[in-house]
Amino acid sequence: MADSPLPPVVRREAHFGAPSYIVKSLDRHTKLFLWMIKNAIKKWNSDLPTVDRVRPPSQWKETPPLLTLSFGGREHQIELPTKDEDWPASPWMRRVLLSLLRNGYLFPLNDRHGERNEWRSPEVARDTFQEVLPLGSYMARPYHYWKEMSSDAAMSRLAFAGLGALRLMPYTPKIGDPEGLVRPKWQHDLDLSSYEVREGFERYGARAIFDEDQRPIAIVRENVCYHPNKPGWEHAKWAWRCSLMVGTTVVDHLVGVHWLIGNYVTTAARFALPPTHYLRLMLKPFTWRTITINAGAYESLCPERGFVHRASALTYESLAQAFGDAVGLLNFHTVPELVRRKVGEAHGLLEGDGVTPAAGGDWFPWLADALALYNVVRGFVVEYIDTYATEADILGDVYLRDFWRQLNKAPKEVGFPGFSRDSLIDVLAQFVWSVTGLHEAVGTVNEYVIDPTFMGTKIRPPRADGAEREMADIQASMQYLLIMALTGLGMPRLMDVGDATGVFDADYRGRRVFQRFHDALEKLSEAITAANARRMAHPTRPWPCDTFNPKNLETGVSI
Repeated sequence: MADSPLPPVVRREAHFGAPSYIVKSLDRHTKLFLWMIKNAIKKWNSDLPTVDRVRPPSQWKETPPLLTLSFGGREHQIELPTKDEDWPASPWMRRVLLSLLRNGYLFPLNDRHGERNEWRSPEVARDTFQEVLPLGSYMARPYHYWKEMSSDAAMSRLAFAGLGALRLMPYTPKIGDPEGLVRPKWQHDLDLSSYEVREGFERYGARAIFDEDQRPIAIVRENVCYHPNKPGWEHAKWAWRCSLMVGTTVVDHLVGVHWLIGNYVTTAARFALPPTHYLRLMLKPFTWRTITINAGAYESLCPERGFVHRASALTYESLAQAFGDAVGLLNFHTVPELVRRKVGEAHGLLEGDGVTPAAGGDWFPWLADALALYNVVRGFVVEYIDTYATEADILGDVYLRDFWRQLNKAPKEVGFPGFSRDSLIDVLAQFVWSVTGLHEAVGTVNEYVIDPTFMGTKIRPPRADGAEREMADIQASMQYLLIMALTGLGMPRLMDVGDATGVFDADYRGRRVFQRFHDALEKLSEAITAANARRMAHPTRPWPCDTFNPKNLETGVSI
């Protein structure tokens, strides 16, 4: 595709000893983390998990130990199982190393303020990244090419075809909004301003407002409104991008996809459904290794002095509060409901077949492709359920009723619907869409962090001379880049599942449904690729979107 990234060119000025010097300047924790990640990636890639590892379920009723997450209080508590039928327990050496890395005496929290922690130029940073963690070997290649992200046009693309699209909603006036906004139509608002940050950083939180032509017209930050081409506008955009990255990672990726819908559907299937139950078999490719990765994410990313705490500017108390608050922000709804909340009716997003992105939807490519993928997934779920059970069979199935009781152990804010055939289909379709498409949309963010001027995870105040800082510092860049490398390990691909022979064995009913699902995904991939060629030719909105292209998706949240 015309928008695919080109390999960076190593510049003479950066290559002259820069990477080794920069790595030496990192704190002890980041240097050890770098060493650990590079070795883990080498080992992982030597025996890459493929779909042949996805085998039939084997365990049932044996209640594995549950890990109660430390945030959220009694109202928002989340429980994670820790014993996975698909993956051996974490080696004791890994647990010891992670515990060691959190030791505040050996590895104190060090934010490295000062000019020595600043990149000489974006070119030096990009070349250093490419030498330390090369794209295509240690880092997965991005799906989209961004020449820059600092312009107003790039901000619009981020909102309608990129990371900001999930929480982009119709504009709702708020007290304190500036008067005289011209045709405000959209807003992106994930308020993080109440969370304390460590000394030397600015708070997160920025509400971006767009007009009917999708142009940014204002950013409201800490009750101050900034406008295009006015003082403070560029720094407000940088603060919005950094807040977008941190908010999406904490709220939508970790809590929403991994610990809520991914966790509770997987856990309910594991506890309530016999290994030979038709629904347990259907879910197997989409729940493979989920228990391992969800427990591991909590162990490595979320504790005090863990990777997220260090890579963000939040105090640990605020980070824990943000995790807990995120549970209350997330409720169950399907993609069609998301579409209704954003644009009302979905007219014009898709062609009449309901699965081909239409030219009329190119103004919001993220939403059109998300709905197209959901419709393909839902068609698969309906066909699969109807192959095995009538509505009476479903309502009379004691195992499915137990499955539903397990689902409703989730925090009440999630609000799974009451038990029925239609609700079962809605939950399954939303689950499969979430762990494949949405997980990619909120979790694959390497294209946003391969340049320190694109996005960061810490917002620093102006220098002593008053100059604003709109570029991530050296240590923050490396910290988040390492997290991206760790979470970008190769996993079984959705398009490789085929007829799921390894799960169904001789049950040709399920295999035939999976094969038709695979065929529908192939057609969708071709349709999205064709739509992107059309989108790239648009004179003012050349916004491709490969986020929901099935060729890029994995089977679940196994990493």
